[in-house]
Amino acid sequence: MVSRGTRKTWLSVVLILFITSLVIGCTSNSDEPKGSASPNGGGSASGGANVNTTGFPIAKNKITMSAFAPQSANIADLNTNWFTKYLEDKTNVHLNWQLVPGESAALNEKKQLLLASGDYPDIFMQGNLTKEEQLLYGQQGVLIPLNKLIDQYAPNIKKAFKDISYLEKAITAPDGNIYAIPSVNECYHCQFSAKMWVNTKWLQKLGLSAPKTTDDFYNMLKAFKEKDPNGNGKADEIAFTGSPTGWHTDVETFVMNAFVYYNADNNYFMMNGGKLATSVDQPGFKKGLQFLNKLYAEGLIDKEAFTQKSDALTQKGNSPDAAIAGAIPAGWFGEFTDASPKATRHKDYDPIAPLTGPDGASFTAHYIGIGNSVFAITNKNKNPEAAIRIADYLYSEEGTTMSNSGEEGRNWVKADANDKNTRGTAAKFKVKETSYGVGQVQNDHWNQMGPNLRSAEYRETAYAASQEIYTMDGLETRLYKATKELYEGHQPKEEFPTDIFLTSDQANQVKQLKPIITDYVKQSMLQFIMGAKSIDKDWDAYLKGLKDSGMDQFIKIYQDAYDKVYKK
Repeated sequence: MVSRGTRKTWLSVVLILFITSLVIGCTSNSDEPKGSASPNGGGSASGGANVNTTGFPIAKNKITMSAFAPQSANIADLNTNWFTKYLEDKTNVHLNWQLVPGESAALNEKKQLLLASGDYPDIFMQGNLTKEEQLLYGQQGVLIPLNKLIDQYAPNIKKAFKDISYLEKAITAPDGNIYAIPSVNECYHCQFSAKMWVNTKWLQKLGLSAPKTTDDFYNMLKAFKEKDPNGNGKADEIAFTGSPTGWHTDVETFVMNAFVYYNADNNYFMMNGGKLATSVDQPGFKKGLQFLNKLYAEGLIDKEAFTQKSDALTQKGNSPDAAIAGAIPAGWFGEFTDASPKATRHKDYDPIAPLTGPDGASFTAHYIGIGNSVFAITNKNKNPEAAIRIADYLYSEEGTTMSNSGEEGRNWVKADANDKNTRGTAAKFKVKETSYGVGQVQNDHWNQMGPNLRSAEYRETAYAASQEIYTMDGLETRLYKATKELYEGHQPKEEFPTDIFLTSDQANQVKQLKPIITDYVKQSMLQFIMGAKSIDKDWDAYLKGLKDSGMDQFIKIYQDAYDKVYKK
């Protein structure tokens, strides 16, 4: 659920359980290290004498652990937070929070300093640990292997491995060890977030159906530009706009997928029969550029769409007198127009299905994977069995619900018989209105901090959601239905996994190659689309430049990493 791109504040808060920005912090610990853990180990076979292997409390006598965690702007105080107190009462484990600002740059700088200096805590509760960090500090013995601990003390995590087919492989390092646990958020509509939103009020006025092909899309944009669909007598309509800075608000992705599978967030990779390739040297990519160039040359794409920031896009979406924007790509409508409870402009926009191109291609970019992990146990921890049991509790339905939504009866209640979830079936829980509003500080829950298990099943069935899709209470239902009806099934049959470990040498090579390749492709696309380069005359030179940038070696690195995990 989401991921990978920016989201507006309202989407983050409207259903407290769901999409909230993750911010991160850290703690330190003064205990002496215990030494490196053995491969596939971590913890004792029988459990610590002070740790109950099942049931609660976890600790027979109070345990204190230092924990790396965020200083979230939306949490008043983790020390007095309701869920922190609830967790301590339930487990008999006291968490000693030492916090730093949650901005990612400050967090990562502090985290790396602690790891390098040896002044790291007992656990990372929200470590934002990259795969490179997991492998590096795992092999150094700083992060202990969790495999045996999970097998012996973590039934909820083990169940998640069975229920979510890709999860265990995604977090297992090349040496066979699991060094960190992720926060799972299987946001269904986020997986298909490269949507195109079209002003359906304009379609109705012009007597047009939603476009199905690239030709239909071109004709729709022409009508938007030339036939005054907003009815104000002015030629102020912008047929197609976007921004490179929002959550999939770029103009290229949706359109390009009618010609070739295109996913910039996954390194432009495409797969066929287990073989990795790039989409940006394919004939379909060239045809997609030609189509985008045609739209741009005829004034159907906003000239500012490749440079304007998200706030400029929102200003166009919120034009006060009349709507001026026709087609806008985005993960949700809040990227380009007001999403407050009383707003109405968003009701004029609906997603359209992926277009079919001249050669029959009809893809959608598909975003799947775990990303960085959050929870890890260090070799300073004297009670690793208790630590893994805390993570396991947070993977339970109760732990996930309490940590993300707060106290039963005050923040949420059992659903009524008539309450429906996102899928339209019976819901389990219902969020109550709280005393804090959008973006305001609360102290009832952890705001999605730490390990938890929001599987697709949980996200889509647990909580009540309004079935009135054009109300803000019905936002999740609206996004779910649009995704289910229009986008699912257009993802490629075979995809390169976004969660794959690289060796240290491979990671170092990728660090050098990726920015060179990405910058070259992005600049070349802009030049072709805007006409600074001729697609016909300069195509061969572009392909040579792509090869010179290191694309072949880049692909080989990831192919080797893929083969090591998936071709055994």
